[in-house]
Amino acid sequence: MTKKPIMIIPFPDGKDFAITFVDDTDYSTRENTEPVYDLLANAGMMGTKTVWVFDQKRSSSFRKNEEKNLPHDLARIEGDSLENPDYLSFVLGLKKKGFEIALHNVAAGNSLREEIVEGINRFKAYFGNFPKINAFHKTNIENLYAGRDKLDVPPLKFLEWVKDRSAYQGHHEKSSYFWGDVAFRTLDYFRLPFHTILEPNTLKVNPSMPFRDRKRPFVKYWFASSDGSNCRRFLKLLSPFNIEKIQKERGACIIYTHFAKGFCEREMGKFYLNKEFQSRIEFLAKNTNAWFPTASGLLDRLLIIKKVSIVWKGLDIVINNENEADLPGLTLHGPKGMELIDAQGNKLHSSKDDKIILSVLPKKSCLVFKSNQPGDFVLKKKEEYISKFERTNIELLNYYGLLKQILLKI
Repeated sequence: MTKKPIMIIPFPDGKDFAITFVDDTDYSTRENTEPVYDLLANAGMMGTKTVWVFDQKRSSSFRKNEEKNLPHDLARIEGDSLENPDYLSFVLGLKKKGFEIALHNVAAGNSLREEIVEGINRFKAYFGNFPKINAFHKTNIENLYAGRDKLDVPPLKFLEWVKDRSAYQGHHEKSSYFWGDVAFRTLDYFRLPFHTILEPNTLKVNPSMPFRDRKRPFVKYWFASSDGSNCRRFLKLLSPFNIEKIQKERGACIIYTHFAKGFCEREMGKFYLNKEFQSRIEFLAKNTNAWFPTASGLLDRLLIIKKVSIVWKGLDIVINNENEADLPGLTLHGPKGMELIDAQGNKLHSSKDDKIILSVLPKKSCLVFKSNQPGDFVLKKKEEYISKFERTNIELLNYYGLLKQILLKI
């Protein structure tokens, strides 16, 4: 009787690890980010670019009494929005190339409920679909569960309140900034508002992602991200050592970054790629064991894997898919030399690295295989709600990262 279980590698077609990004649109223009996306497209590395639908009308202020109206000449002081026709054309081109377009709130400044609804509908008119992801911008008052409301650990919650007395209102139903119901109805994933998680394997920090949170019901699913906020931190996060680490751990890195912050350098009025960044991307793209999906592509995959279970009793192995969608390229990792035989007599042999790939696991299916090795193992489907322990760990790691950055100035 083998003691080694069958595990599911969450990435498709035998890939060992995944790397993707969410590009925060702060200070983004076509000129200072287009070279980055040209490089990534040529390397086959997809990811997610956030946008603002509207120019900024107000300050980004988490206290209502500090909110200010901005003059028209400052409407794009923090970066371009889709109200710039040339920038819209650039972003539409990115979608055609395979990049995902997401929201960074609908504007760089505070937005009222009716403006948010209009912005989301305008997004759909531009791109043919509602955004799947939103990453909160800065201190916009309409952010959901931000400030102390993002925290469960009492000392951290208290310190956050003492520090800034934030009063975010996006989840307060009586507020003119409330849009929690709209968020739940139209968006799938929200990035956790934690900015300084230094661990390169995001999936190690947040193994339940994407996850639900009973205390924060207006968001369907949350996900964590790792800090690659500027070019220097991006390169540190994706050092060759860390890339090897992510691969060995069969992990996934969701990098939260700003491609407008140092990835291109300006010379003689034109932007050129940072040479070290270019070299790192070209190095990573050569890794045939890596999967480079969009952020929601990765999250969709992780979500569907949650509802796959395996029962191995004796020589019988039963794989159950409870999803309403097919699962292509399901990768199993089992004992050395394992062989599976399906109901039609087809044999699936394990590879040199002990992987078996099912071309497709049909929706609402239960497939039965015969194994050449006996076993006794059950892999249950995963819980969608985050545990208290995992939630606490994420919060502590975020503030550890923040303290480390302050003390070491990294």
